[in-house]
Amino acid sequence: MSDRTNYGTIAEKIDYTKLDKKLEQLREQEPPKKRKSAGDVLEPMRDKLTELHAAGWSYAQLAEELASAGLPVKVGTLRECLGHGHGAKPNAKRRSRKRRTLSAANAGR
Repeated sequence: MSDRTNYGTIAEKIDYTKLDKKLEQLREQEPPKKRKSAGDVLEPMRDKLTELHAAGWSYAQLAEELASAGLPVKVGTLRECLGHGHGAKPNAKRRSRKRRTLSAANAGR
């Protein structure tokens, strides 16, 4: 197990003036670039892809076409990127069923 961090001891050692100066410097800088996701790359084509899917193209077919054009994307990723917003139906909630145990099934006999 790891030891718990004692923030009281740490607080006594921190030079808050130096830390504040460092944070002010960060405020003036550009934040680091984040890695692009599949959704970021698909965003310019989102409306067109959504229209194609609504017209009957499956996500698998669209993913295949995108891959042949140099943009490999998994079917599930494509479905997730296109399924949010733009009038998409929310995911249906699954009903939880109670499982009958062996003892409950035998009790009715």
